[in-house]
Amino acid sequence: MSLHETANRASSFPVTIGAAELRGLVPMAEAIEATRRGFAAATKGEVTGPLRTSLAGHRVLVMPVEHVSGSGLIKVISLPENARERGVPSIGGVVLWIDAETGEIPALLDGESFTALRTGAASGLATDLLAAPDSRVLAMLGAGGQAADQVAAVAAVRPITEVRVHSRRQERSAELCRELGARHPGVAVHVAGSAAEAVRGADVICTATRSTAPLFDEADLAAHAHVNAIGAYTLEMSEVPPGAFGRASAVIIDQLDAVLAEAGDVVDAIEAGQVRPEDLIEIGSLLTGTAPPPAGLTIFKSVGIAAQDWSVGELAIQRAREAGLLPPPLALA
Repeated sequence: MSLHETANRASSFPVTIGAAELRGLVPMAEAIEATRRGFAAATKGEVTGPLRTSLAGHRVLVMPVEHVSGSGLIKVISLPENARERGVPSIGGVVLWIDAETGEIPALLDGESFTALRTGAASGLATDLLAAPDSRVLAMLGAGGQAADQVAAVAAVRPITEVRVHSRRQERSAELCRELGARHPGVAVHVAGSAAEAVRGADVICTATRSTAPLFDEADLAAHAHVNAIGAYTLEMSEVPPGAFGRASAVIIDQLDAVLAEAGDVVDAIEAGQVRPEDLIEIGSLLTGTAPPPAGLTIFKSVGIAAQDWSVGELAIQRAREAGLLPPPLALA
């Protein structure tokens, strides 16, 4: 590559991949399969990185990760207080992709859409592994920036015919229902008057809130229900009651160290004697065949790990290069 070509390449980087472009490059079904690879890679030790760093009172999260290939990324997201009241997104930030070998940063990806996509994909994967095959009723607790992707992911792997939405703000619940109705024609979408009303009889329950107290009672859960709990991400937060962990036939997590450090509802359940750390099953072990798929009431508790970011990021960069949005990675001589 000539000096002129090198200068042109440097001046054009990094390329920004916005929310709409990202959605076009990575459909939910493909994100789920990428996440499957990511969790398996984490279990095999192919993806490494420290636990995420929290800044500004847990309102800014930093997550670096590297794959054995040398590729990696750094994600910085913000979670502003009272985002709705202030008219700002509930999640903001950016993902910096790092090419293998050269350390070049060719792209910045929209952090809000990227995080919602990869978190939804994890719930879709867990639902595919754990929920009853004929699951049709989904309860969505929380109506913020993560909710639509949670619904899309579950609907991608199960024949959902009804979605019940509940959040603290009824107007936001109604807004989400209108959005979901347009995205999922043929699915009955409605606002539930309470979390209990949404959860009772539901086959799959997704929670995506910053609640500091359990959202429902353990008795509200059907014996066959599957729960994706993805919202509470600090030790002060809690979405799922301790007794639900005690009732569950299996509690599946993304990564043990991360959950023990950040998942308030799991730690509360451990302290209440409802579950032991050694009972928690990393989702990667289900993918690598070292643990059998459980049945009955199941819970997937995710605080989010960087392996998910790497796997979805790798796919997004691959698709961007195929679409001509990015040039091929620079090869070292």
